[in-house]
Amino acid sequence: MSTDFEISTPASASPAAVRRIDDVGLDDVASVGGKGANLGELTRCGLPVPAGFVITAESFLAAMDAAGCRAELADGTAAAPTMDDATLAGFAERARSLVRASGVPTELVTAMRSAQTDAERVAVRSSATAEDSSDTSFAGMHASFTNVTDEQLADRVLDCWVSLYGDRAVAYRAERELTDEPAIAVVVQDMLASDRSGVMFTADDSGDSSVIEAAFGLGEFVVAGTIEPDSYHVDRSTGRLTEIHLGDKSSALMSTEAGEEITAVDAARAASQVLTPVEIVQLSKLGTAIEEHYGRPQDIEWAFVDDDLYFVQSRPITFRPSRSDRHVLLRGLGVGRG
Repeated sequence: MSTDFEISTPASASPAAVRRIDDVGLDDVASVGGKGANLGELTRCGLPVPAGFVITAESFLAAMDAAGCRAELADGTAAAPTMDDATLAGFAERARSLVRASGVPTELVTAMRSAQTDAERVAVRSSATAEDSSDTSFAGMHASFTNVTDEQLADRVLDCWVSLYGDRAVAYRAERELTDEPAIAVVVQDMLASDRSGVMFTADDSGDSSVIEAAFGLGEFVVAGTIEPDSYHVDRSTGRLTEIHLGDKSSALMSTEAGEEITAVDAARAASQVLTPVEIVQLSKLGTAIEEHYGRPQDIEWAFVDDDLYFVQSRPITFRPSRSDRHVLLRGLGVGRG
C-alpha cells in the first residue's frame, strides 16, 4: 500500500448526461454533486477509487423539464421555509409523486448502459449538489443502494432522484433556508465485495490524532452504527499508533452472489484486530495527504478487498469524535452519522 501520490488536473469534460468519475473534480460539484466531485478528486490524486460514472444533475433537471414538473418543484422549495409542518410534509409528498411519475428517460438509460463496466453488480449512490460542504451535511438523507444489477439500475436511479424530496431532506433545506432549486446527481460504481472496511477522521477534536474505525465486511455497519467497530488513534505529529480499542464485531454485512447478507462472526475473529499496525499507520498517512490536498480535516470512507485498499468517499468533517481523555459517563452505539 503506497502512501505516495501525485496530483494532476486534467481538463474537465463538457457537461453531459453521464460523466466518468475520472473526468470530474471539485470544480464540478454543480454537475456531479459533492460525492461525485470528491470521488473524482481522489481519482485525480492517484488514489484507488472503484471505477464508475456519474449521472449528472443536469440529467435530473432535464427529466423534470420533460415531465413538466420542474417549475412546481422549484417554486415549492423556494417557499418551503415559510411553510408550517403540515404544509411542508404535503409538499414533500407531492414532490416525490411528481419525480416518481417522471421516470428515467429512455435516452438516459441508454447512456447509462453505454458507460457501465463489466461489473456484474454496482453501487448506486445519491450525490446532491448541496451536500457534503463544510457547513451542511445531507449524510443519510438521500438514497443509496448496493449490489444493484443491470436490470435494477434505472429503478434505483429513480429512487435516488425521489429521495431528493424525502421528508428529512425537505425539512433540512427549509430549516437552513436553502431555497435554490435543488438537484441531484447519482454515482454508479463497481460494487466492492470488501472484507474489511470503515471510516477515518483525519483529526479528532483536539487536532492531535487521526481516528480510524474498522470492522469486517461492508462499511454500512460502521457508518450506520450497527456494530461497535475497532477504533485506532494515530498521533498526527509523529505518525505513531497510540491507542487501540477492539470493538464487539459479532456480525458483519457481506456481499454475496444473492446480494447483501448479515453473517455471524466467530468469537475468535470478532475479538481480533481488523487492521494490522502497519495498515493503520499507512492508512493514516494517506488520510493526512488527502486532508492536505483539501486543506481541511476529512471524514473518509475506505475498504479493503483482500489486501487492496480503495477509497469510496471523502467529505469535510462536520463533527469530530470525542477525546479519549474525557470522563466517560455512558457508552453505546450511534443510531446514525452525526
